[in-house]
Amino acid sequence: MRRGDSILVHAAAGGLGSFLGQVARRLGAGRILGTVGSAGKLNQAAAFGYDEVFLRTDFVERTLKATGQQGVDAVFDPVGGPMRKQSLEVLRPLGQLVVVGNASGEEDIPHSFNQIWFSNRQLAGFTLGGYSDSNPVETGKAAREALGMLARKELHAEIQGVYPLEQAAAALTLLEEKNTVGKLVLQVSS
Repeated sequence: MRRGDSILVHAAAGGLGSFLGQVARRLGAGRILGTVGSAGKLNQAAAFGYDEVFLRTDFVERTLKATGQQGVDAVFDPVGGPMRKQSLEVLRPLGQLVVVGNASGEEDIPHSFNQIWFSNRQLAGFTLGGYSDSNPVETGKAAREALGMLARKELHAEIQGVYPLEQAAAALTLLEEKNTVGKLVLQVSS
């Protein structure tokens, strides 16, 4: 991300989304937009550094309106499904769709690489597990920086609940029902 870039983050109230808005703000993003899946999460997500948050159901229109029909420089998508194809519609030329998850659990949606090519847009994927396996030194540096920001209270970690490991199934049910904001923590006792 470059200083001044506009970004859109899907699932802005989720575990990753609750950090992306804050980090983008610290890195100098210009306009930070977010989407959520339910009206009850609009105000909660707005507290994570977003300039504007709206429902995913009409995000294409709302994103284009918020950017004067110009679109955004980057979209971060942990949701998947039809959101991915629609996200290409809100990218500026040379904009990048970064796929970071598939919380919807929906089947992969095929994309036309010709559409990506002719529209001068980019598609990228990122998973921390895969990246950390091949780049442990860089991952360690980034983790130390992120933990330092949390310790200095430069970032806020929204923790909805702490569950003993024995209640992992209950925590997973909350995630599956999409009834969470921020992170759920599993506590491992020794």
